[in-house]
Amino acid sequence: MNTQPEYENQGEFEPLDSCDERILSVINELHHRDDPIPDDLNERVQFVLELESELDARVARISRSSELVLTRGDAELAVSQGDPATVTFDCETVTVMVTPRPSALRELRLDGWIGPEGTYEVELRSPDGSKLASTDDTGRFVLEGLPDGQMFQLVIRPSEALQRDGLPAVVVTPAVRL
Repeated sequence: MNTQPEYENQGEFEPLDSCDERILSVINELHHRDDPIPDDLNERVQFVLELESELDARVARISRSSELVLTRGDAELAVSQGDPATVTFDCETVTVMVTPRPSALRELRLDGWIGPEGTYEVELRSPDGSKLASTDDTGRFVLEGLPDGQMFQLVIRPSEALQRDGLPAVVVTPAVRL
């Protein structure tokens, strides 16, 4: 009886042949069908990398609202159609409330309020890039010309005076889809 493998000359370091390519093709099709790569994977990875680069960042959590509809797990929320829905994010020391409103064809305006009162720099990150806004002394801000239906996240940077009062240098919200 021969105990030698049938393909004795095909070791693990040999070049791929047509049989290997067919097997890999089937595995690839199975992955694409049963476990596709999320469309927003690049944005999620970029978010994590940028968050790690911020030394004193706090991640705010979403306060659930009946206006929100889960569209894909806890990482992605969509605001339902109809009346504007307010989304609230909070962490230990900062609360951020935003209300999206239609402003033009396929564009949104985001009205926001940050507490405690004071001045903040607000950065909205989306696949189209970043938009910046500053709050007034009461913590109110507006961002206009935002594409409808895109993922976004907010990066909140309190003024130095607020940081001296105990606020973190950076607060980041989870990514949501409006």
